[in-house]
Parts: sequence; structure tokens; C-alpha cells
Amino acid sequence: MKNCASVKVWNFDLPPYPREGVFHLDMSPCCQVNRLLTFEAGRLAQLHQLDVLEDPVALARFQRDLRKKLWEKFGCRYDHELPLEVKKFGVVRQGDVTVTKLIYQSRPGIFVTALLYEPGGKGPFPAVLQMHGHNPQGKFGPNPQAMALGLAKSGFVCLTVDAFGAYERADTSYAKQNHGGVLGASLLNIGETLMGAQIVDNMRGIDLLRTLPNVKKDRIGATGASGGGNQTMWLSAMDTRIAAAMPVVSVGSFESYVYGMNCVCELLPDGLTITEESGVLALIAPRPLRIANALYDCNHDFSAAQMLRTYHPVERLYWKLGVPQNISFNVADRVHGMTDRQRESALGFFAFALKGEGSGNPLPEPEYDVFPEEELHLFRTPDERKSCFVRSIQEHCRIVGEELRKNYLTRESIRRAASVRELKALLRLRELPGKMTLHRFSAVDGTGRAALEAKDHTIPFLIREGSVPGKFRIVLHPEGKAALDTHALAAAAKDGATLILPDLFGTGETAQPNHTIGLHHQFFRQLLWIGRSLTGEWTFDLLALVRMLKKEFSAEEIHVTGLLETGFVALCANVLTAGVSGVTAVDSPGSLKFDARTVDFTAKSPFEKFLPGAIYSLALSIPDFLKWGDVSLVAALGHAPAEFLSPRTSDGTPLSPSEVRSLKKEITQVRGKLA
Repeated sequence: MKNCASVKVWNFDLPPYPREGVFHLDMSPCCQVNRLLTFEAGRLAQLHQLDVLEDPVALARFQRDLRKKLWEKFGCRYDHELPLEVKKFGVVRQGDVTVTKLIYQSRPGIFVTALLYEPGGKGPFPAVLQMHGHNPQGKFGPNPQAMALGLAKSGFVCLTVDAFGAYERADTSYAKQNHGGVLGASLLNIGETLMGAQIVDNMRGIDLLRTLPNVKKDRIGATGASGGGNQTMWLSAMDTRIAAAMPVVSVGSFESYVYGMNCVCELLPDGLTITEESGVLALIAPRPLRIANALYDCNHDFSAAQMLRTYHPVERLYWKLGVPQNISFNVADRVHGMTDRQRESALGFFAFALKGEGSGNPLPEPEYDVFPEEELHLFRTPDERKSCFVRSIQEHCRIVGEELRKNYLTRESIRRAASVRELKALLRLRELPGKMTLHRFSAVDGTGRAALEAKDHTIPFLIREGSVPGKFRIVLHPEGKAALDTHALAAAAKDGATLILPDLFGTGETAQPNHTIGLHHQFFRQLLWIGRSLTGEWTFDLLALVRMLKKEFSAEEIHVTGLLETGFVALCANVLTAGVSGVTAVDSPGSLKFDARTVDFTAKSPFEKFLPGAIYSLALSIPDFLKWGDVSLVAALGHAPAEFLSPRTSDGTPLSPSEVRSLKKEITQVRGKLA
């Protein structure tokens, strides 16, 4: 590969129409994206790697301060006083083990589906909360069942819970729904995170276990594999009632998460600006902790090498605290999952940590028979789930989003200056650099070629000369300039404007090639980990282009046309610069309130490229956005007139004529409240 250090060396071979060609930099297509992510993730990881804490007083201060910062990012609140309102749905048995099907209240109106495994004999017993990973059957999967049955047959009570949005908590009960991606990210707009929701659900599970007369309240552990291991780490870090924790195939480093393809449930907004994973594990100290990884894990994020980067700083902390026996790691000769080797390790670990038996070495599994899934179902029909107030992510986002919009639209006045500042903060928008460098290159068949160096990346763009001097139109697409079709370009050029066709950061030729989960999934979560946002980066690029056109091309009139998500970006830029003379948002959302009239969020696998029916990427998931306002407030704050062509709901459903009229009326009303 050629030298990626210089962005000023170019090698172009460009046909006249962007759909047919690629604008080539003298580097790999995604080099500048990877370079930024690698540098920023490495810098922040080094800055926030755990230092040795000298004594218990320093540790307590560190833990208090970090937990406070983390709760602010989770967006969800834990209420110990909220009634659990447990409801049972029957019992099944295997030998002397009983399995009770139940739900309990986590937050007001949100109930968790769970299975309670109880051993025979006289208690009280130690207990373990188990959280499943991204297996398609949730708590009914063979491995979660095997772990729960093994614990129960070994003298532990085990509560196994469903993650928010999964299986019995999915919009359609028992659908193999992927709760990550666009679905899980939709919680961000209402000011919540999927990670935070799971932490609260699981803390309430501990509340439930502590109410049971056959459970030793100070002897409760936690475990889970993959996504469940991630939940185990976070629960144990935030809830000191966890007496022993064993996260399985989930610990790596936050820096490695930036490079990887993790679920949204493993995303902490701005996470690397706060801490590394070693800092989170330090919140568990000095309680017993065993980290279990797999030798043949195909996921680089959770490799033994990445785990050891995090493990050793935490191990030194345990040594300093005088409890080296309380921390250990296990690397099983298995693949990713709660496999037999991991279960054996868990049985030995919990026997030692919660019962004081043995040495902590693995113990053989007792014999068990996995239940047929149907025997463990809580509900017979989707209507029964809804009648029990087991809310899905879709339902929750609609309910909370509607309430937030009501609060926003009933404000008597809205402060313009404060709203603009808050929008910039929501977008995590950086200031434009004082100096930007424009590179011009020879035209090919009448199409000009150029690139703008703007701070830490370069924006390539094409130039189609128009007939009216000083008149420009920037045309945007969320997949880059090559995705613009001939008809769209012809329509944009009708008024004689010179067309500017850019690739916004991470799109087109600068895009990462591995969109294996969904469009922009990786880039979205990678940027948010390092304290940036995808919409913010695109807005930055658009503002840079507007300033460049004014300075380098003496532009007198600049109109911006944005398709899909970039229509929203154009509206944001219109708020933040007076250099835009007009905005047209095409097929863009009229609101970011959750709407799922046409989307089927049931994916065939967690790695399905696109969620069927969804036309917008995660770029429109902006933490706390609906607490601030909505699209109508962005439009009302704009300097120049804004037009919506074929506006849609947040899921892509075209607005009806009456809904279009309502949107225009809403923008007018909001504009009248600005002060």
C-alpha cells in the first residue's frame, strides 16, 4: 500500500459521472477514516488507562467519581423503591429443580421477562443472576439453559433474564429480533441508552433475588456470555451488591471496540473520553472477579490479547489492595459463547466465591436436560405480552418520544441562542479550523475535481459548472456522490447553479468497506465512542464546504440539497451558518420521534446488512435530541428558507398530505416562539 501519511499526493482516474467512477486518493479508500479512529482511540485509551490506586481511600474516591460520570451517560435511572410487581406464569420441574416463569417491573411501565431456577433442599442458597448474549433465543437458548440448570443442580438459585428488545421482550414475541443497530440506537434520541436500560433491568433483578427467603442476600453473583458478559461487567461495576462476577467472552478493551463491530448495547456514548475498560473493571474491586475468554474467539474485540491489556492493570490494583486471590482469568480452548468449559469454570468460581468451597478451579457439570423452548414460554400470544405491560423497545420509544414532543411543543417560548449552543453540543460539533487547504485538479470531460483539507480529514468533491455565475448548489447523499443518480443531478442543475458533489466523511470513497451489520453502523458507534457523532461530522464537512465556496469560488448564493439523512444535516448547517441561501431536504424525516409503520425489525441474523424496510441509518440517532426539541426546531432556527420534498417519518414512511401540512404548521408555530 502507498504511503498514507501524506494527503497531498493524488492519483486520479475519474470518468465524468460520479455513479460510474471513484475519486482516488493515493491511499486506501478508508485510510483517512481508519487513521483518525486509530489515532483518537489510541490517544484516549492511553489517557484513560487505569493507574495504580495507592489505597482503599483513593479507590473509593475513584469509584464514586467514575460511577457518577457513567450514570450521566447511561440516561436511565434506577429506583430501588419502585414496586417489583412480580407476576408468575407457571412452574416446570426437572428433578428437584423448579423453574418459575415470571415478570418483574424494572422502570415505571417496563417489565422484564425472566426464569427463576431454584434447587431442591433447604435454603437459603447463594444466587447468580445470568444475562444472555446475542443468541437468537434469548434466555431459552441451550447455553443459558445449561448454565442455569448447572447452577441450580449445584445449590444456587439462578435468575435468567431477557435483554430489552430480545425474544419475549421483542415487539413480536418469540421473533428472533436483533435489538442492536437502528432499533437499539433509537433509544438515544429519547435520552436513553440500551446499555443503561440493561443495567437498570439487571439491578432490579438483584432486588428481586434479595426479596426471596431462600436466597442469601449478601451472596449474589453475576455471569453471562458475549453481550451477557458485557452486561455482567457493567452490572457488577455499578451495583456493589454483586458479591462475585464472571463476565464470559466479553472483556477486551474499549480501544478494540472502536475497531470492531459491537452491538449498540455495548456502546457507551463518549466512553473513551471518560475511561478505558480497565477503569470499569476497577469499580468491581476488591470483590471476586474472574474474566473468561475463548482461545478460538473469532471476534478480535474479545481476544485473549485484548483482554490481557485490560486485565493486568486491574490485577495490579487487586495486588495493591491485598486481595490477589480475588482476581483471575480463564482462556478456554473453545469458540465464542457460554460453552462447556466456561460453565465448568463458572461452577468452580462461584462455589469458591459464594460458598467458600473448593479452590476456584473448574468443576464438572451435573447432568441436565435442556427444556424444549415451548415449555418455558411465558406468553401464548403477542396480545398476552402486551396485556402484561411487557413493553418492547419500539413501544417504549413511541411512548416516551410522544411525551417529549408534547413537552417541547407546549413550551411558551424557546431561547434561540441557547438552542443553537445546545444543538452544537448534541452534534458534538467541532469548530472549523482557521486554515483549510483546497486542492484543484484538471477536469475530465467537463467535470472538475477538487479536495478540501479540513482539519484531520479531506473532503473530495466534483464540480459541474453551471450557467449562472456565483450560484452554487451542494448536493449530498448519505452514501456519497456516486449514489446520486442522473435525474437528481439534472433536477438540481435546472436553475443554472454550479453543482458541488462531495463525499462527506466516511461516505463514498472515504467509506469503510465492511458494512456487515448495517449502513454506517460501525462508523456511527466508533465516532460516538471517541466523543464525536456521525451527523456532527457531516455537518462539519458541509460548513467547511460553504466557507470554502465563499472564499475560493466567490460564491454569492449557495443552496444545499440533502437526500435522506443528509437533508437533516443540511438543516443543521443552516442553523450554524448564514452562508447558506436555501435548503431542500429530500425524503428526509419530519421528526425523529420513533415510528415503525413499515419497518420489519426482525433480522435473519445479527449480521444482516440492512434491516428490512428501514431507509435511514444510525446517523439520525442523536443522544438526547428529543429532549432538546425535534426537526421542526432545527428548521425554525435556520437562517435561510428550508423546503421539505417528500418528507417521511423516522422509519421512512411517506407523510400523508395532512401530515405534511401539520409539519409546516409546526415549524411556523415554533418559529413564532423563538426569542
